[in-house]
Amino acid sequence: AEMARVLADSNHVPLHRLSLLVHSVSIMHKSLDSMPEDENWKALTRNSTNLRVYIMAFDIKSDDMLRILKPSIPLERIHFDSYITCVSGAVVDLISRQYDKFLTHFILMNDVIDMSGFPDLSDNRNEDPLVLLAWRCTRLSLLAVHGYTVWAHNLIAIARLRGSDLKVLEVTEESIDFDQGELADQ
Repeated sequence: AEMARVLADSNHVPLHRLSLLVHSVSIMHKSLDSMPEDENWKALTRNSTNLRVYIMAFDIKSDDMLRILKPSIPLERIHFDSYITCVSGAVVDLISRQYDKFLTHFILMNDVIDMSGFPDLSDNRNEDPLVLLAWRCTRLSLLAVHGYTVWAHNLIAIARLRGSDLKVLEVTEESIDFDQGELADQ
């Protein structure tokens, strides 16, 4: 929060890019209480109107991500990588709602070794958070998913929603799953 206040000062040259690394180890040793609040981000973007933020999050719990992601962050790129924790569908949904104007890159990687299969972000809901992300984030040009279940029909929906604007759609073959009815038809 203090860094955001200093950078928001009109005496500083406006920022164009800010890359933030959030790691579970750093959160264990420091409280999230000193993270910038929404007012800090608003002040920073007033002086730096072209500012775009890139967040790399390693093994961050979904509850902690919900505390970090403030509505006024001009988030352009986000990269989740996890070995211990998994990102929740609620975090993906929040990102698609809050950052629909700026988000261009969304990378979701899970290296958790779990014999019961990959986590499914949709949590048996009718709406898949990744499909909603593709629908809401009209500037999305890169979507990469590794280690999470992506249903084949949702993968097709994502490709259709973004069309040729989606330059990279990268999904690990093992992540793709089919409905039983689809398998019977194939």
